[in-house]
Amino acid sequence: MQRCQAMKRIPVDLHPVLHSATLLEKRVEILLRPTGVRHRQALILDALSRIGPTSQGHLAKQFDVSAGSMSSMTERLVALGFITQSTNPENRRSDILDLTPDGRAVLEKVWIVWQEATALITSALGDTRAETFTALATRLRDTLGGSKPEKE
Repeated sequence: MQRCQAMKRIPVDLHPVLHSATLLEKRVEILLRPTGVRHRQALILDALSRIGPTSQGHLAKQFDVSAGSMSSMTERLVALGFITQSTNPENRRSDILDLTPDGRAVLEKVWIVWQEATALITSALGDTRAETFTALATRLRDTLGGSKPEKE
């Protein structure tokens, strides 16, 4: 208890940051419903469009999730016909994931949803503040160990 009292209070209230992120993610989930994919699955589709065919293990590392979690997310995308899963000819213990034409088509719809979400942010903050917000959020993500998906 004394340690908490001795700590200097940092003038950042984490609640609005986390609450805003939760509200925005809920709004994006609602907008994505007609596509048949969830927000995190949409991120996987987007990553595959950026980096091309890649292993499930590599995607798990890129998203900082367990191999089991990534497997659960990709199984549904395979079942929907949005990605393919094939055995890696160079390492038979790993699978290669790739977008299908249907996956590319649904990703086009996802990008429209993301543009709508960006418009919500811009509407709430204004152009300049929205740009600043995006730059700060990117810096925070990078500082916390996140990054844009990259090729193996």
